[in-house]
Amino acid sequence: EMGRDGPRWAEMGRDGPRARPRLPPRLIEHERSLPRGTSLQVSRLVARLYHQLGVSAKDSVVEVQKGDLVAGYVNQTAMKTAKKIKEARGGILFVDEAYQLTQALQRGQSDFSGEAIDEMMKVMNETGRKSVTFVFAGYKKEMDEFVQYNAGLESRIKYRFHFDDYTVPDLCKIVNIKIKAKGYKMTADAEKNLNAIIDKNTTADLRSKYNGRLTDNLLQWAADCMNQRLDLTASGEQLITLTKDDLSEAIKKFQLARPPQKKDPALLGGEQVEQQFKMWGIQHLSAFFVRAGYRQLVDLIHLSKQDIMALGVTKDAEVRRAVQLVERLKQEHRKESLEMDALFVDPDSVDVKTWLEKRSLGEFAKLFERHRVDFEVLGDLTYEDLKEMGLNEVGPRRRIHRQIVQWRDDREAKKADAIRSRMQVQENKAYLESQQQNVDDRLQHLKASLGESGYVTGLRPSSG
Repeated sequence: EMGRDGPRWAEMGRDGPRARPRLPPRLIEHERSLPRGTSLQVSRLVARLYHQLGVSAKDSVVEVQKGDLVAGYVNQTAMKTAKKIKEARGGILFVDEAYQLTQALQRGQSDFSGEAIDEMMKVMNETGRKSVTFVFAGYKKEMDEFVQYNAGLESRIKYRFHFDDYTVPDLCKIVNIKIKAKGYKMTADAEKNLNAIIDKNTTADLRSKYNGRLTDNLLQWAADCMNQRLDLTASGEQLITLTKDDLSEAIKKFQLARPPQKKDPALLGGEQVEQQFKMWGIQHLSAFFVRAGYRQLVDLIHLSKQDIMALGVTKDAEVRRAVQLVERLKQEHRKESLEMDALFVDPDSVDVKTWLEKRSLGEFAKLFERHRVDFEVLGDLTYEDLKEMGLNEVGPRRRIHRQIVQWRDDREAKKADAIRSRMQVQENKAYLESQQQNVDDRLQHLKASLGESGYVTGLRPSSG
């Protein structure tokens, strides 16, 4: 078992294992500068270790991000989060880019992420083989802010790990592992000088930008150098052996190749918003919104003028432009919501009477008919409304209210997903149309310019 001070092994007696001490809750935070998959791979190793030690019931890892836990409507987030927690029972729930859950909240913006955090905190102190091990992963600065957001959350995270970028010796080890895996070899001279070749021909900044990918590129380019060096008579081990010169030539290509640029982690996942702001000619403002956690178009509809200014937009013209953008998205969302109300009705229920009968509540059909309850108002009925309709007995009233709430929540969840998808499709279409319009405008301008200079349809006018 894993305790706060390390492994606690079950003591073995003559009659078998003695009773194990109670398992503590297992919460881990990974801070990383390595590629995204590293924390996940470590989590999978931890899952296997816990399972082999008998600490957890299974060795599986459920990977989630903010979008898998947070919904666009009240009460939907708790349901989504609880579903993922249930799926991870007995294993690990890996929350990637966990800091995204608190970014908007820390800036005082409205966000349902708090519901997800609350739902996870409810079970964080549970113990036993079927409890959940939570792993929160992200970049160091953002993760520091994440755990500081909630004192209860910070106190529940027992272990914190920071993964530094690979060092030169680390990269050499990875090269050796990958060479063997690919079936290649190195000459003794190449193996001896590998560390110096990488160290002298790369900078710390370049190694940070490439990280583990540096080894993939190096080996590919070294293999290319080997193939160019060998003649047609080469055979046997010559075809799979890299020399010092192969590696030295390959490493030089990093000076010519453009290294992949690391995107600011706080801006990951905000492509929809960036594209929308670009359409409105205020793309330079998108970072303010994405950093604050507004990564999808539906996130923007909750913003007011004061919210926009609080994000750092200060120029009057830019504030007005951003407000216009948000208002248009609000109108589009309201229109979509009204249209969706008619679509998300139980297809097997032609009316409320049938809806009640399907739920073994047919005896109340006349009561609903007398009060003219249809699908348009069914989802708005409260517990008190049912009492006013004449349902005085607590039992039946609770049964009906529970069915209404479940039906409403299911409908709203389906609506939210459909609206989000439709809005994205429409905005992508609008973006493509605007791009096409820009092309058409440039062609018209070019034609006009050619006409003015005397060049029409590619022919120069005669001097006479």
